Amino acid sequence: MKFKKTDVQVQIRLLIKINNALKIENLSLKKANSDADYNQIDKRWVDSYKEMWHFDNKIATALKLFTGEVKPSLHPEMLKIDISQLRDSRRVFLTELKDEIVHKIISFFNENKILVVSDILKGRGGFAADWILVTRYNKADDTTTWILKDINTAMNFFGKGEVKVSPRGSLYIGKITMQRKGGTPDPTKLQFKIKPCELFKLEGKKWKK
Repeated sequence: MKFKKTDVQVQIRLLIKINNALKIENLSLKKANSDADYNQIDKRWVDSYKEMWHFDNKIATALKLFTGEVKPSLHPEMLKIDISQLRDSRRVFLTELKDEIVHKIISFFNENKILVVSDILKGRGGFAADWILVTRYNKADDTTTWILKDINTAMNFFGKGEVKVSPRGSLYIGKITMQRKGGTPDPTKLQFKIKPCELFKLEGKKWKK
């Protein structure tokens, strides 16, 4: 499948047989410790997302500047500050791009939020997730709690909220954060992350660290 989800996770296929009918359900598992913060849900090269979501070349270039795949020195006309003033000479934060470019990025993700959230949380094709299971290990008392939600509920929960630039210059899409991957390997890929333990809020369970 060309656009299958790329994050490393446990995929469980449930085969349910009722009389002569066979139902297949895919379950996405996210494991976290009680003191865990973010968890990656998808990462790809900008061009891969461009092929999936059909944003234009200007947005693609801006996102490549954001990840560092394209050096800032190649497109100084897209910056609202001098290159010497960049926080990181290897890449550009959204707060350092010209306002009209940032507005264009925000508008795109606003208008295509349902598609974006579906692709990065659910995926496409035969391995698209129908359910999401989050397990949370509490080191203090050596216990594990879990929550199981259908994928549409999870998408509505994590996708709810504004599309806006974060204080650190990344992008919030509801409760999802879009940022430069960093680290090794492939540090200049675009990455999407969530705090999986926040899903426990749907059942009124406090997220204790």
